[in-house]
Amino acid sequence: MPEQRSTPNRRDVVRAHPLREALLGLIDRDGTTTSTVAARELGESTGSCSFHLRRLEALGLIEPVPGAVGRVKPWRRLRTEQATLNRELEDSAYATWLAAKTSDDEDFAFSEVVTLADGELAELRARLHRVLHDFIGSEPTSSSATTTTPTAVIIRAFPLHEQ
Repeated sequence: MPEQRSTPNRRDVVRAHPLREALLGLIDRDGTTTSTVAARELGESTGSCSFHLRRLEALGLIEPVPGAVGRVKPWRRLRTEQATLNRELEDSAYATWLAAKTSDDEDFAFSEVVTLADGELAELRARLHRVLHDFIGSEPTSSSATTTTPTAVIIRAFPLHEQ
């Protein structure tokens, strides 16, 4: 029986190289980065950072920022690709969780349509980030809690356009 090989997906390729993961983390944190900034932040050479930024571009995860002039080449995430990867991860993790779910009290979901003025979507994003940040790396607030569980929190907010 011939051995079956699976083709690694983009996420596997990135996870297999810590520098690529670190570069994506830097871009996610700052919005953009250059090989010079990345080298300084990550303690790597500019050549190595430049090489791996180009590999991330070839994987379709980042792109050069349009309009950059001179030798400085800032990179940013491809937003549509990031959204697609996030949704794939969410869908896969949620399906796995649903298959193992033992109680109806283990999750909640809600949605609302709200009317926002210019700039309020950015304010909403900032507020939600602050709320979630309070839980990241913190100890559980309940003194009776003896176990902890990584929990996915998924928030999507986008303008509704008439069709």
